[in-house]
Amino acid sequence: MPSNPYIQKNQKPTHLTSVFAFIDVLGYTELTLEAKSSGKLQQFLENVHQALSEGRKWLEDDFGETYDQLQKLISPKRRFALLAFTDSIVIGWPIFDDAEMEFGSAFMRLAYFQFQMIISGFFVRGAISIGDAYIDDIVVSGDALIEAYQAETKLAREPRIVLSDSASKVVQSHLEYYFPPKFAPQNRALLEDSDGQWFISYLDQVVYPGDGDVPERENLLKHKKSIENCLSKYKNEPRKFSKYAWSAGYHNHFCETHNGHFDKKYKIETDLFRAKPKPIVKQD
Repeated sequence: MPSNPYIQKNQKPTHLTSVFAFIDVLGYTELTLEAKSSGKLQQFLENVHQALSEGRKWLEDDFGETYDQLQKLISPKRRFALLAFTDSIVIGWPIFDDAEMEFGSAFMRLAYFQFQMIISGFFVRGAISIGDAYIDDIVVSGDALIEAYQAETKLAREPRIVLSDSASKVVQSHLEYYFPPKFAPQNRALLEDSDGQWFISYLDQVVYPGDGDVPERENLLKHKKSIENCLSKYKNEPRKFSKYAWSAGYHNHFCETHNGHFDKKYKIETDLFRAKPKPIVKQD
């Protein structure tokens, strides 16, 4: 079991100022009930177990990324704690200095986790906050938990991982370290949505078009297929359909932003999620 930075020897549990994430599998209860009614509950268990196992590797493994290397120089102990329960995952990164390294690690790990889950057929949403937190195998506590949970419930809405008000304010201060700010790494990690929410641009994190990595391009096609499957499945259920229409719009935005690298085969047909209104009676 990796060491937990929240647990201090011979000390009582204590809140630590942390970057904190609350992540939820979208529609988990409904998916379980659907599997039960169709007699496929065992298959569903196997599928979700495999997806979460693969996804958690990206949360827990050492990428050899710059943020983790720097954090190891600061402390040999693991710099975050993770707890999973049913369809939800919480992760906390106690802050060492100004939180830029911790946010960087969070953005990278959560991007890979979200992408892996989607290509496995499971969409997630969540929120990141900053504040006091404590995580161990017995309890999760702190105002960072409350803010992240409320942001996931009220602000995320779509299959996206958003920044709460506290998190976006701190990240905004990090942008001031760079001149001009457009060169900040946060500019690749995050996007601002039409409703003003900042969210993790996970495709830019894991399918970076500059590397020419064929397997990643194949995974982008898997991402496309997962979204198309949900658009087809929920086309007569507007509340659910709208969530996957959002994912389709984000997917196409990524392809269009890098249109020199991804041709039309990678894009989702607009008519599948943004069809124009039509008369209720066919015209002669």
